[in-house]
Amino acid sequence: MRKLITIISSLLLITTVSAKAEIGIGITGALHMIDGSGTETTRQSNQVNNGSHDEDAEVIEIFIEAINDNGLALGLSYIPTRDMGSKSRSDTNSEGDTGTYTAKAELDNVVKLYTDIPVGPLYVHFGVQHVTLATLETLNSGASYPDQSLYGATIGLGKKGDLPFGTNLYYKGEVTYTDFETYKGIGAGNTVEADLEDTAVRLSIGYKF
Repeated sequence: MRKLITIISSLLLITTVSAKAEIGIGITGALHMIDGSGTETTRQSNQVNNGSHDEDAEVIEIFIEAINDNGLALGLSYIPTRDMGSKSRSDTNSEGDTGTYTAKAELDNVVKLYTDIPVGPLYVHFGVQHVTLATLETLNSGASYPDQSLYGATIGLGKKGDLPFGTNLYYKGEVTYTDFETYKGIGAGNTVEADLEDTAVRLSIGYKF
């Protein structure tokens, strides 16, 4: 319910940015290059295991934005799920933790509030993202780490313009970088901390009315 209220409030904000603003809606195809790194501290020996994982994901997202006369835009985008891939390791020890451990996660309900600020022929993109990091790991102990809500700050550079075909159609192309908050979770006494970064290349088609 709180998430629905937030989305509705953001939409109302978009529609009141300017009385003369055009409203654009569209779809985006994006290539996300996700870089994750973290540490796991075991519950008994305090052994620290370091790891990293890179994953490329092709993602479809939708957006709505208000665009005023000078090209300034305020928008909201949404991605249902963004898979982050998985990574496994095998441990053998005398503490009852022998077995294969598979770390897997996905980002669910990715919502971003953003603005595009014109700078010459280009625009600078600033955004704030809210995601739910859903952990889907398989631990030999049978334990699991909790899901967690994270915020991320996005910056990017792009270019937009009208398409030569159709009516009121326009395009956007941009490259963005997002740095998310650190994830911290405890499962069966083990502690995990993970940092996520996302570099994305986007191509969007929108319709203005």
